[in-house]
Amino acid sequence: MMKDFEMALGQYIFYRDLIQLGQDEYQEIYLAIKDEIYETFFQRKSIQAVIKRHQLDLLVVNIEKEEIVQWIN
Repeated sequence: MMKDFEMALGQYIFYRDLIQLGQDEYQEIYLAIKDEIYETFFQRKSIQAVIKRHQLDLLVVNIEKEEIVQWIN
């Protein structure tokens, strides 16, 4: 799970930077994560610190119901 987060974080930062550099008005992007993963892995203090440090916007989704559970920015 940590390796997946590392890859997703790198991609998120890369695309956020590209969007910011290419547009006068910054359009927000969100990192979508399963609600089960948010409730477990993303509650770790170390992961919360990384989220805060990089100012990640999160979109928590319930895959089975195909619905957004929470927007976090």
